[in-house]
Amino acid sequence: MIITKKMIIKKIAEKEDMKVATVRKIFDTMENIIFDHLSSTTPTENTIVKLFDGLNIDCKYISEKEIIHPDTKEKIIVRNKIWGKAKLTRYYNRKLNKQ
Repeated sequence: MIITKKMIIKKIAEKEDMKVATVRKIFDTMENIIFDHLSSTTPTENTIVKLFDGLNIDCKYISEKEIIHPDTKEKIIVRNKIWGKAKLTRYYNRKLNKQ
């Protein structure tokens, strides 16, 4: 089963007796705020966004490095990047399994 953002927005709007457009606007604003925080990750400080109890997005900064291509033996420079990863904690997994 795939649950989409659109489905969640519609369900929230129904449960809270709100307009779908209002809920969508809140979701879009939340997404932009989260993106701004994650994209501000620096080499000295990782960023963790805790969306719910036990559901986190961890971002770390990966510095530029030089690697050698295994086949061509050519030197390649891998640029700086921010790497994000979603994480479910042990607490959340236990909650899912009602333990």
